[in-house]
Amino acid sequence: MKIIGSTVDIVRLPLTTPFRTALRQISTVQEIRVTIRTDSGLQGVGSAAPTARVTGDTLGAIQSAVTEYILPHLAEGVDLRQHHRAFAVIEKALVHNTAAKAAVDIAVHDVLARSLDQPLVEWLGGSRCALTTDATVSLDAPEMMASQAGELLEQGFATLKVKLGGRDGRDPERIEAVREKVGVQTRLLVDANQAWTVREVLDYEPTLIACQVQWLEQPVEARDIDGLAEVSRRGRLPVIADESVYGIDDLLAVIQRRAADMVNIKLMKTGGLYVAMVLAALARARGIKIMVGSMMEGIASVTAAAALAAAVDADHLDLDAGYFLQSSLVKGGIRYQGPRIELPDGPGLGTSFVVAEKGSA
Repeated sequence: MKIIGSTVDIVRLPLTTPFRTALRQISTVQEIRVTIRTDSGLQGVGSAAPTARVTGDTLGAIQSAVTEYILPHLAEGVDLRQHHRAFAVIEKALVHNTAAKAAVDIAVHDVLARSLDQPLVEWLGGSRCALTTDATVSLDAPEMMASQAGELLEQGFATLKVKLGGRDGRDPERIEAVREKVGVQTRLLVDANQAWTVREVLDYEPTLIACQVQWLEQPVEARDIDGLAEVSRRGRLPVIADESVYGIDDLLAVIQRRAADMVNIKLMKTGGLYVAMVLAALARARGIKIMVGSMMEGIASVTAAAALAAAVDADHLDLDAGYFLQSSLVKGGIRYQGPRIELPDGPGLGTSFVVAEKGSA
C-alpha cells in the first residue's frame, strides 16, 4: 500500500470568540490539510495548525515541510503497511517541524485504520466511548473572564481551564473573579503558559489554593525544568508539564527531575500519534498522569487526539478547540454535546474535508 498522490490545502476557520493566552491571541485557526492517496484506492486525511510561539511552526513552514520533505520521502516506495518504517521515515525526513509531521502522521494512521475498516480508536487499541473535555477561559480582564466562565458553565462544562499569565499583577484577581462566578462545584485548572517565575508561583499559590484550583499547568518557562521541579517540590498544587514536553527525551527529563505530576500530550508537539502513544505508555509506566490536549486546531486533528485519549484512557481531556469553531469545513469527525465528545463510528478518522481554498499536489 504505497502513496501515489497527495494534496495539501490551507483553510481558515474563524472562532466564535477570540482565544488569548500569555503567549498569543488569535481569532482564526489556520489549518493545513493533507490528503494522501494510495495504490489500494484508499485515501487518508490529516491536518495541523501553526503555533509559532509554542512549537515554532508557521503556516509556510508547515506547508514547505510537508510538500518538500515529508511527503516526497514517504512516497519513495514506502509500504504503509510496514507502519513502523513509515513513521520512522516521517520522523527522520527533517528535524523539528512537529506540526508538519503530525499532519502526515495522522493521514497515514487514517489510511491504516481504513484499510482494516476500523475506527482509528480501535486501530490504536481502544474502543469508542463518550469522552468529557474541559473548556478554556481565555486570558482577559477579571470581569471578562468571569463572564466567559459563567457562559461555559451554562453550556454544561463542569471543568474549566483558566488562562493566567497577564504579567500585570492581576492574576489573583482573575482567578478570584472566576471562582466567585462559577461557585464551588466547578473544577478549576490554571494554565500560566510559561508566564511566571518560581517566586511568582509561590506567591500566587495561596490564592490559587483558596480558590480551590486543582492543577497548575506549565507555570514557568518551557526549558526551565529546574524551575518546574522546584515548583513541584516546594508548592502544594499538582503540576502539569505542557510546553516542556515534546518528545521522549523531554518526558524522561521531567520524570527524572520529578518536575510534574501530569503531562499534557499534544499531537502538534509530538509530531503525531506514533510518538504520542509512546509518551503515554512511558508516562503510565512511571506513574505520571496523562492529559490529552490540543492547540487551537481543526476537527480532523482534534478527532485524532480524541481517539488517542480514548485509546490510552487519559486522565484528563483538554480538547475543546473544535467546540469554539464557527465552522469546521469537515464532514464527520467528533461531535460535541457541551462537554461531551462523541467519537465517529466510521473507519479511520471518520472525517472528510468539505472545502479547500488553496491546494498543491
